[in-house]
This record gives sequence, structure tokens and C-alpha cells, in this order.
Amino acid sequence: MAACLALALGAILAVAAALDRGEIGSAVALGFVLTAVPSLPQAWRQAVTVMAVRSVAVLLGAGAAVLTVDHSVALGVATVTAAVVGALANRVGPTAGLAVVLVAVDLTHVAGAQQFPVAALLSYAAGAALVVVAWTVWFVGSRAVRSAESPPRTFPTQLRPPGTSPAQPGPRDAGGHAVRVGVAVAVAVLLAGLLPDDLVGGHWLVTSVLLTVQPTAADTGMRLAQRLSGNAVGALIAAVLLGARPGFVVIAAATVVLFTLAMALRPVNYTWWAVTGPPVLLVISEYPALFPWYEGGVRLLMNLAGAAIVVAVVFGPLLLSRFTSRDRLPREDGFG
Repeated sequence: MAACLALALGAILAVAAALDRGEIGSAVALGFVLTAVPSLPQAWRQAVTVMAVRSVAVLLGAGAAVLTVDHSVALGVATVTAAVVGALANRVGPTAGLAVVLVAVDLTHVAGAQQFPVAALLSYAAGAALVVVAWTVWFVGSRAVRSAESPPRTFPTQLRPPGTSPAQPGPRDAGGHAVRVGVAVAVAVLLAGLLPDDLVGGHWLVTSVLLTVQPTAADTGMRLAQRLSGNAVGALIAAVLLGARPGFVVIAAATVVLFTLAMALRPVNYTWWAVTGPPVLLVISEYPALFPWYEGGVRLLMNLAGAAIVVAVVFGPLLLSRFTSRDRLPREDGFG
């Protein structure tokens, strides 16, 4: 599936380049990536549900970005709102918030986006629709290969003791998670607004927070370590790719390879996505042009700043409560 999705992304970039419609290709590719990431189920019922929910989230987020991109306060409110909704709705996740942030940046490259908002949204809708097409091609092909196997492969079913049920995930504190996401994203939005206007890549501060805060402190700490280590390598890959200024064929091929690795290895370990995902996002965000070579470093710095925000918002209250409770413990009276 990963290769099929990556080839579809490469085809989007190739067609856009052939038609000299790079800005539209960037928008379609962005809608595609937002809908495909983080992963898609293999079973068709679950996949249809996931793709439908993400497509709606992408379109609503893109619509909010189109309506508020010229008003920084309204855009900030839309970003925080989308992030909180994603924290409350597990199937939406960070998709809606990412759509608001990344589409708002992408709109600066799409001519007439504010004058013709419906036309601008069609590009992102096309990207979401192409995910469905790519997944369907993979599904039909995999079923054809499976049916051609003789005899069909069978897999043993894991036996459970009578009266037991499959392990279920622990309780999810959706309310507390939503509060932490809302506060962290709001702080990131405020700080991003204070950055110089000529600084390219300040929006990565917001996306880093969106992608780092998890429902539990333990998961958040793990995601912090994965993102910081992976993005350091990803920044180096991006610097090499952007600094070399290769031709379209090399850019498209590198994008396909990196996106294949990102989608195939992300379920194994998120660190792989943190390594291979950023160069893909940097390519499609500015396509057909390329960011300066140091943009990967800017993104890494924004991730470090985002990590500081996450630590303060998620772990700060925990440390404070521990110190407070320790001070409240009754002291033993001395003898004598």
C-alpha cells in the first residue's frame, strides 16, 4: 500500500509539472498527504470510514484556512479550535489542525484563493479523492494476487482462555487531553505570531506541538524523543535535497522513495516518519519551487521550541503537583 500511495503522490507532482500548474499540484499533494497520513487500514470497511472522516476534516480545515488566512486572530482561533476537536474525536486526531495550518501557508502560493475559495478547496478535495483511488487500486490488486495463490494461505488464530475477550485500550482522558492540546497549541500560535514576518517556516512551531501532545504523559514523552531524534536526521536529508537543487525527475523520485518509507515504516516506529516525512512536506509545501537549503534546520529549531512548549504544558503541572503534595505531607514531631 505504501508504494501505491507514494506512486500516486509522484504522479500528482508529475502531472502538475507537465501542465505547468505547480501551485495546483502543491495543493492537491497537500490534500493527498493530509488524508493518507498517518496510515490507512487494510480492511475496506475501516478504510472507508477513516478516509471519509479525514477527507471531511481536511475540507473543513481548508475551508477555515481560506476564510481566515487574512485575519491572524481568526486564523489562530480556527487552529486552536480544530486542534481541540481533533483531541476530542480520536478518528480526526491532528488532521484538522494540520489542515488549517498547512493550507493557510499553501494558500499564499495559490493565485486568487481568497477571491475564489470554492475553486481553492477543489484542489484539496481532489487530493483527498486521489487517496481513495490509490487505496482502491492497491486493494483490488492485493485481492487479485491473494486469489491467485494456490492453495490460499491460512494463518493460525490466537486462542484465548474461555470467558476472556481481546485486550482493550485503557481509559482515555479525552477532556484532559483536549485541554492540554488547546493550551499548548494556543501558546504555539501566540509565539509563532511574534516571529519575524520574513522568517520562512514559523508555522512548523504549531505543527510540532500538534503532533507531539499525546493522550498520556508517557506517550507524549516517547513522541518527544522520537520527533527530536528523527527530525535531526530529517533536517540533514532536507538540507542535502534542497541544497542540491536537483531537477524535477530527481525531486519526484526522492519524494516517492521517502514517502514510501514514511508510510511503510511509520507503523513500525514513529521515528521513521520523523526522519522521512519532513523532506516530503518541505518539497510539496513550496512545489514547484524549493525552500532554501537551511529550511530543514529552521524546521528543526521550531521543533525544539515546540518541544519546550509541550514539556511546560504537559509535564509542568505534573511536576508542580508533586512538589505541592510533598510540601503538604505532615511532618513527624520530634521526641524530647
